[in-house]
Amino acid sequence: MGPLSTSVQEIAQNAKQWEAFSTSGHCVVLAPPGSGKTKLLATRVAYDLVTRIEMPAGAACITLTNPAAEQLQRRIDALEPSRRSTLFVGTVHSFALARIILPFARVAGREDVADLKIASRREALGILKQATERYYPDPRDQYQVRSTVERNRRRFASREAWSLSGSRVYAVYQDFETELRSRGLMDFDDIVLFAVELVENHSFVRTVLTARYPRIYVDEYQDLAPGLDRLVRALCFDHDVRPATLFAVGDPDQAILGFTGARPELLYDLATLEGVTPVHLELNYRCGSEIIRRSRRLLGDRVAEIVGHRSGGDVQAHEEDAGFDAQIEAAGELARVRRAGGTPLHEIAVLCSTNSQCRQVADALRARDLPSFVRTGEYETSPLTYLIESFAAWAVLGRESSGSRLGTLLSRLQDMLGQLWPHESSVRLVSFLLSQEGRGGASASGFMRGLADLGLRAALESAENVDEANAYDDMYATLLDGEMAGATVDDIAERARHINRIEVSTMTSSKGLEFDIVQILGADEGSMPDWRSRDGSEELQEDRRKFYVSLTRARDEVHIYYSGYRVTPYGRMIEDGPSRFLYELGLVEDD
Repeated sequence: MGPLSTSVQEIAQNAKQWEAFSTSGHCVVLAPPGSGKTKLLATRVAYDLVTRIEMPAGAACITLTNPAAEQLQRRIDALEPSRRSTLFVGTVHSFALARIILPFARVAGREDVADLKIASRREALGILKQATERYYPDPRDQYQVRSTVERNRRRFASREAWSLSGSRVYAVYQDFETELRSRGLMDFDDIVLFAVELVENHSFVRTVLTARYPRIYVDEYQDLAPGLDRLVRALCFDHDVRPATLFAVGDPDQAILGFTGARPELLYDLATLEGVTPVHLELNYRCGSEIIRRSRRLLGDRVAEIVGHRSGGDVQAHEEDAGFDAQIEAAGELARVRRAGGTPLHEIAVLCSTNSQCRQVADALRARDLPSFVRTGEYETSPLTYLIESFAAWAVLGRESSGSRLGTLLSRLQDMLGQLWPHESSVRLVSFLLSQEGRGGASASGFMRGLADLGLRAALESAENVDEANAYDDMYATLLDGEMAGATVDDIAERARHINRIEVSTMTSSKGLEFDIVQILGADEGSMPDWRSRDGSEELQEDRRKFYVSLTRARDEVHIYYSGYRVTPYGRMIEDGPSRFLYELGLVEDD
């Protein structure tokens, strides 16, 4: 029996997964944490390629991030469907640029769009910063201007919606757009906007796309901004052309990226459309049943049934009167005890609200001889940046202890770049890596320049690699003169070695991860939820979902630490008590 048949048989053992797998029309799968959605999605794609999609047509598989796309591609490849050039697996930005804008913009009469170059994230942020300073010269007035502009653009805000943000914010937006165009640039948000325009306004574009991609698969639909929703509706629900068939997976209760413009309610709306079969997965394979029971209390009565596949689980709250430092000490002590009991450190996570807290925690744990890895956002995480970190680890941390196999890394690079990275380039790369032995203290930016000299950056100059090119530039700029200026090769190498050390992460960055033990620090009102999240606000609901996501990263244990007060950056103590979420979980009681 082949891997695809085996996977199909395993899915058949789960009634709800099988219901979703066997649908013939549009299907929206509402998938709670640990419900096996990625396996379901990959198996459905592979099965459809083998049995339902006739050559030369293919499929479009759209994900939120590059790492998610890489994981999905690997899972599909492992099921061994036939390879075809019309199978797309990537982010919405890659799909919009490579499969919509570049092939169709000039034909549709939008030469102005076709001739635009892609601004790097750093370049676009610099232009937006300059526009903000022109209209808000006092830095104290600039709070949330950038996030408001970005959110409104990603939500395709109307003029009326912009007016609610204030005339100066709208002026910043107009100034930003004008400056981008004057430089012959579009940014990543423009990519989606222009793609939506081409698809919605030109039936021939829809006709060609649905013929090439008769089935569209979307992962983490709740976290993708409205532009993706408009593309999906144009391609899958327009009856003027033969529509594509949609298979979408997501969970509005795990929507934690509202600051990017995401609107989780769009997934619910999609599930109610005529011709769509909604399927609610119920079985959580990851979390112990007690973790599921507790976490569901955060969501109220509206949440669908979630059944635990595993018994047990433990959720505890710990009060540390001496403040955040004492919380760190308690978390470190628990990690030492669990390590002595046989739990590897990489199966323990510590989650915090902010990047600065994460760095504080990691430094403190390391000072206590507890190796730690900090997952923060100094630069974008992508398959390419992880490969660069892994090459650094293999070169300077030792062949056996790096956690990386050179042959595997080279194969992944070759898969990513194809003919743009010939065998001779890999030979030169190996020689370069061998020359780095014993040079862990050298600059990380110099290491990246060495890779660029081998042709790595030039090989990214294709539409398919626009995300990775920007990730490369973002990483290099961060190491050269950004947040990690002065970082060594050892510093980036350690980011790739995810074994035998505690993972420290923001709650947002923990999405998609899982551990035996999760420890959450700073669960005090005003920190969790944030003091700016008002009752009834969209921000408060997102903070609640963020806490829910954090709890459900754990298989066996959740430990939540609080002090009953928080200290502001200016040293002021605010005693608002434990987080309201602890009361809702039943872990603390009202006085």
